[in-house]
Amino acid sequence: MGTTVVVGAGIAGVRTVQGLIRRGHSDPIVVIGAELHAPYDRPPLSKEVLHGDVPLPALLPTDQEVGANVEWHPGVTALSLDTRLQQLVTSEGLVAYDILVIATGAHARRVSGLPGTVLRTWDDALNLRGRLRQTTSITIIGAGLIGCEVAASARKVGAQVHLVDTLSAPMIRVVGPSLAEVVSDLHRAQGVTLHLSTGVQEVVGGKARLLDGAICPAEVLLHAVGAAPNTAWLADSGLDVVDGVRCDQLGRAQAPNVYAVGDVAAWRGTRNEHWSSAIDQAGVVAAAITGQEISELPLQYWWSDQYDVKFQGVGTINGADEVRIGVWGPARRTVALYGIGGRMCGVVGLSAAKAVMGLRGEIAAGAQLDEVAARFGGLCEASGTAPRPAAVRGAPGHLRVAADHRGPA
Repeated sequence: MGTTVVVGAGIAGVRTVQGLIRRGHSDPIVVIGAELHAPYDRPPLSKEVLHGDVPLPALLPTDQEVGANVEWHPGVTALSLDTRLQQLVTSEGLVAYDILVIATGAHARRVSGLPGTVLRTWDDALNLRGRLRQTTSITIIGAGLIGCEVAASARKVGAQVHLVDTLSAPMIRVVGPSLAEVVSDLHRAQGVTLHLSTGVQEVVGGKARLLDGAICPAEVLLHAVGAAPNTAWLADSGLDVVDGVRCDQLGRAQAPNVYAVGDVAAWRGTRNEHWSSAIDQAGVVAAAITGQEISELPLQYWWSDQYDVKFQGVGTINGADEVRIGVWGPARRTVALYGIGGRMCGVVGLSAAKAVMGLRGEIAAGAQLDEVAARFGGLCEASGTAPRPAAVRGAPGHLRVAADHRGPA
């Protein structure tokens, strides 16, 4: 089989290597990582790392636990790729491959023309943690998952938080308009000042002036406006890299023996920037490389920890034309069911793990939304694509509009 080169030492690259070893792959594996740090996990960076003193969340206790046939090359940057000669140029010279796995991830976007910092790497997190301990306030541009998680972490250390977004509610792209209003209420209840349907016009004298005229402190200004795939080094490779490396359902790119996984990969034209997606893709690619039976990718899953609430989602809300929102169980945990054409396509819950994970089968099968709702007591509010929660009545354990979504799952 020859040498497999994995470019990227994040979760996608590491899990690909582990998958290969687990499947009996004994040929040489070379892992190239741009950072000098040992491979680490990124989800804690916006949470525990910011409000605690946790060490580097390492993915591997020791390199030897992966396999003796694996060579690690930290601090090496991939510069270009020649798929015809099957070699890449790196900051330390040429590297030839028989099989190539592109796992270079993504980098944080910035709002053009504005100062400030980003949060994507361990060094970014240490820098932001240090600044939060030296200031009394932070303004965050972008109220998506990362922006909301940082807002929660900053409140935990006592900082005044201003959360700014051009959209009408936080996390609206992730959970839809109805549940986004619940997210708004959650952050306001914790003391976060929301500036919605506006943006930052300029930063002058340590102050951020918003488009609506409001003024926010900008001693610490965080850009949390999404991520862009790290594909610049592939510009002359001949690969299709429009918003990620285009791949088929097995992660195969448009060149022989080249695969892509994780945030840099667009499987079937879609990038899924979730930790679980990177792991799932790594398993499929490892199986494809070793010629073993390949399982289909499971349903998309994501989570987010904010304050004492764990958001969890399974499936997708993209294209949903109906949503039922209410509460589940005696603890009255907020749950939203999403459907397309009357069939269930996704679910999102707040500290409602049993409800969310228990609906994976129904989502995969495209079960009738009405039937699923009925099993929750038939007390879901039916609405269109932009509903607001409305109070309905029902017995404990049925799906109703949430009054309290806090607490463990």
